[in-house]
Amino acid sequence: MAITVRRATSADAALLSALNAEVQAIHAAALPTWFKPPESQAFPPGQVDNPNSLVFVAEVGAEPAGYVYASVSRHAETPWRLAYEMIYLHQIGVRAAHRRRGVGAALVAAVRAEAASRNVALLGLDVWSFNADARAFFQRQGFAPYNERMWSQVAGK
Repeated sequence: MAITVRRATSADAALLSALNAEVQAIHAAALPTWFKPPESQAFPPGQVDNPNSLVFVAEVGAEPAGYVYASVSRHAETPWRLAYEMIYLHQIGVRAAHRRRGVGAALVAAVRAEAASRNVALLGLDVWSFNADARAFFQRQGFAPYNERMWSQVAGK
């Protein structure tokens, strides 16, 4: 069955929250002190309408199968770094029944197309080290590590 990707609207907020639930549950199970469990109203309608937000829904036939939420990020020049612009992928989620069938790739392709139309050459994202499936997916989509973020708990906090 064909995959179609369309731009989300504010009317899709409840759908986006539902599509986020599976991936949010994975994160909440892995890091319950960091991630909240899924909520029915997790995706605010105003986020979709933000001109810097890029939100797409993938459908297989008439069935919603996944979504991606990204945004344009502009960084001014500093004494240490040149100015740059990128599109940052905040969230991507594909329902389990539709994984490994091209839905995620179609969503990333939609973000790439939007980046090209805006003349933005860089896509970025964070992927959690516990999520081996996501890391492998993003590598298949042409993403490569460029930075490593680390953290340490302060004793007694």
